[in-house]
Amino acid sequence: MSPLLIIVTALLILYACYNFVTLKPGKAPPGPGRLPLWGSYWFLLWGDYRFPHNTITYYVKKYKSKIISLWMGNYYTIVVNDYESVKEVLTRKEFDGRDTTSFMGLARSWGKTLGIFFNDSEEWQEQRRFALRNMRDFGFGRRHEELENLFQEELRILVDTIKNGPINESEKGVVNGDLVYFPNILYPACSNLIWSVMTGENFGREHHDELRELCISASMFQKGGETSIGALAMTPWLSYFGNMFGFRDWVDGHQGMIRFIKRYIDERSEAALANKPIEGFIPEYLKGLKEGNLSEDYSEKQLIMVVVDFMFPALSAVPSVIVHGYKYMMHYPEVMKKAQEELDHVVGRERFPGWNDRKNLPYTEAVIREVMRKETLTPMSVAHRCTENTTFRGYDIPLNTVMITNLSEMHNDSDLWGDPENFRPERFLDKNGQPVKDFTLPFGFGRRVCGGETFARFMIFELFATMIQQFDFSFVEGQPTNIEDKYPGLIVQPTRTWIRLTSRN
Repeated sequence: MSPLLIIVTALLILYACYNFVTLKPGKAPPGPGRLPLWGSYWFLLWGDYRFPHNTITYYVKKYKSKIISLWMGNYYTIVVNDYESVKEVLTRKEFDGRDTTSFMGLARSWGKTLGIFFNDSEEWQEQRRFALRNMRDFGFGRRHEELENLFQEELRILVDTIKNGPINESEKGVVNGDLVYFPNILYPACSNLIWSVMTGENFGREHHDELRELCISASMFQKGGETSIGALAMTPWLSYFGNMFGFRDWVDGHQGMIRFIKRYIDERSEAALANKPIEGFIPEYLKGLKEGNLSEDYSEKQLIMVVVDFMFPALSAVPSVIVHGYKYMMHYPEVMKKAQEELDHVVGRERFPGWNDRKNLPYTEAVIREVMRKETLTPMSVAHRCTENTTFRGYDIPLNTVMITNLSEMHNDSDLWGDPENFRPERFLDKNGQPVKDFTLPFGFGRRVCGGETFARFMIFELFATMIQQFDFSFVEGQPTNIEDKYPGLIVQPTRTWIRLTSRN
């Protein structure tokens, strides 16, 4: 081979490599290049291996741009990081899509596109509308006296377990004297409420161990989901390497939830429909299937996935938010004291705070909002997909571009918050101590907003307020109670920990 041919070949190879690393479609926002296999994800991992979304902050500053482009493997991806851009992405219909061919999404649903989270087009909208319309009748997303009374009873059991000690072996695993194990202690209260909406039934205290197992499955699923926008999503063949990338946790956690729901369906579908009135969403759905009133898009498998998608946030995300809040109270005791004084003044200690009290507890509500700002549960939300060629803020956005709303960066944007590094609930109050507009978006926004936002806020408020009303929280030596003690996944969950609770009565 002649020296000239060698030089030309080398130059062509270098040009091809340069194009691979730097080329982006059309007029693209600034951002890092890509490397083989995982594209720009290598650079995110290099910046912060456990929480790669944190690296985006570096590129926002480096390129002086709130909109960043990168490659997640072969997926061309746009990441938006400021309030206005995030809201625009979440409200434009052409950005409502999901990656319905995703390995992680298909792996959980028998190789089909089912449910709400990993579904799009008309099927997603139809299933969501049907679910929300029917669940409202059972207290999901609106005031419902029976459901609120049920939650008050769950709060009473929770407080009694901590104050008077466990009554069975299951409770001994979460209460030991004045030491309480979080978030597991909260699992029955959170899961029993959503289960009541789904089935019209609830578990007595003697069966709370089953609810704890269900929530642990949901937590495993969430934790294993850190790979859903990472290694496995881009290179599915890595799933054959055991649990190295969390795939086994993802599968086992999801299967645990499916088994729980399927057991109910198998035990009650025929008997419940024949002998008792419809009391929950699952019986309502099953009745429609049995009577042939639903289209071919409705099936038992579809039902299971829809129920999972509505349940798993209540099973794992709500307890996580609350424990994040308790940890902040331990690190900022002056904030906890101020919230307790407000609760004492408005509610007293003879009864638990109720949903009607929320409007009269602005500081307590501000504390919860600040916790959800500081600890963005879904830092990069759930990825959207562009469903047509379009433009966004002067940039070209091709069909199937992945659109990521970086809620964590938005919640820590100094242009919006001034001093985002500080934990300061007062930012949500005016000079008279009354609530101001909340610019946080912990539940998303637009048509893809979390369908359970109202339900979740109800549970978070009552659990958080009741527990700080009844107890003081303090550290246990050697336990992981630092703010940074958390692990990644579909949501950022606090590390399980023992906390000392002292009764305020």
